[in-house]
Amino acid sequence: MEQVTEKIRPSVPDEAAGKLAALARRRRDAIRRAFTRLHPLALGVALGAVLGASVMVGTLVLIGRGGPNVGANLQALSSYFPGYRVSVPGAFVGGAWAFAMGLLAGVSLAAFRNLALQIVLAYARWSAEWWRRRHMLDEI
Repeated sequence: MEQVTEKIRPSVPDEAAGKLAALARRRRDAIRRAFTRLHPLALGVALGAVLGASVMVGTLVLIGRGGPNVGANLQALSSYFPGYRVSVPGAFVGGAWAFAMGLLAGVSLAAFRNLALQIVLAYARWSAEWWRRRHMLDEI
């Protein structure tokens, strides 16, 4: 009877240790996902593609619908995008300008987010190190 309990008992702490290790791994993975850096070029290209396509498709849809005053609101984009007109060639010019603006916005957004993330993580490391040094004698 004693041999059976000795064989069972060591497996219980091993199971608990395995579960704790798995929990620690899941926490570490969740923290890594939360603090993952954004790739500036990837975000820029994605945002540029969406903005460029939306300006191009919006212009082409307005041209396709026709009417007496085609694209009065979209005509205001010619103030920001040189060469843009509410026409088929203008749709491509506007799409290119919108892609460039989206690329710039995406790269800037990712760079600023990554910088802010670095600052926050540096402060967290500094704070944890400060706390550890402050309470070092409590552990002795």
